Amino acid sequence: MSETEKLLIIHADDFGMCHATNQAIIQLMNEGAISSTTLMVNCPWSLEAAKAATNNSTFDVGVHLTLTSEWDHYKWGPVNKNGNVHTLVDELGHFPANLEKVAQADREQVREEIIVQIETAIKMGIDPTHLDSHMGAYLFFMDLHIEVAAQYNLPLRFTKNPPPGYHLEQFEKMVQLANRKGIIYPDYIMALPFIFEHEITYEESKQNAIRLLKDVKPGVTELLFHPSLESEELKGITDTWQARQFEFDLFRDEEVKAVIQAEGLKVIGWRELRDIQRKEKLEDK
Repeated sequence: MSETEKLLIIHADDFGMCHATNQAIIQLMNEGAISSTTLMVNCPWSLEAAKAATNNSTFDVGVHLTLTSEWDHYKWGPVNKNGNVHTLVDELGHFPANLEKVAQADREQVREEIIVQIETAIKMGIDPTHLDSHMGAYLFFMDLHIEVAAQYNLPLRFTKNPPPGYHLEQFEKMVQLANRKGIIYPDYIMALPFIFEHEITYEESKQNAIRLLKDVKPGVTELLFHPSLESEELKGITDTWQARQFEFDLFRDEEVKAVIQAEGLKVIGWRELRDIQRKEKLEDK
C-alpha cells in the first residue's frame, strides 16, 4: 500500500439483524457492490446470515460486537448464557436501547460477552476478518476491545481521529495501546446517516454519498452504512427503513460507481488488513 493510494472499504453493518437486511447484504456481496460486512450473532436472523457467508468463501465477514438493542418491538440480548450478564441487560433480559446503560456495565461481563460473541461466530462457520461495534458501544470499553482484537489477531474499527465528545488524552492512550498490540485500523471512518431532520429523496441520499466519496483521502477509509430491502418486516422494526432501502441502491448505482472510479478509489476488504496484520505479527516473532 503506497502513501498516495486511496483505499476504500465499502462496509455494511448489521448482517443478521433481520431477513430484509440479510437479503440486501447477500445480494450486494454477491454483486461485488460492497466489500465487507459484520455479523450480529445475537440477532434472530444471524443463522441465515452465517449460512450465506459459509456458502461463499469470498464473503468478507467480521463480528459486529453488540451491547445494545435499540428497537422498541424487536429485541435481543447476550449470547453468554452461562455467565453473569446482569449489568448488561434490562429487566426482561434484553440489551438496553441506549448507550447510557452500557456505560455502567461491569467490565468483566463486557469482556466475557464479546469473547463469547466472537466464539459463537466461529462456531457458526465464520472466519472473522475483523471486529467492530454496534452503535459505537465500544467507546466505553475501547481498551477491552483492543485487547480482545489482539487476542484473536484481528483488525478493529478504530481510527487515530477521535470521535466528537471523546476525551483527547484518553483517546491517544487507546491509539498507543492499539499500536503496541499490533492492531491495524483504518486511517479514516465515514458513515452514511440514516436519520435525518426531514424526509429525503433517493437523489439527496446519493449526492450525500458522492460528497463523501469525493472527500476520501490517501490511506485506508472505511465507509459504513446499513442497507436493507424494503419490507413490512423492516417497516415494523424501524422508521429508518426508507434510508436503509436507499443505501441498498446506492452502491449499485452507475453514477456512484463512476465516482469511485473517477476518484481513483481502490476498493478493498477487511481481509486484506487482517492478512497484513497477521503477517507483521509473524515477522515480529
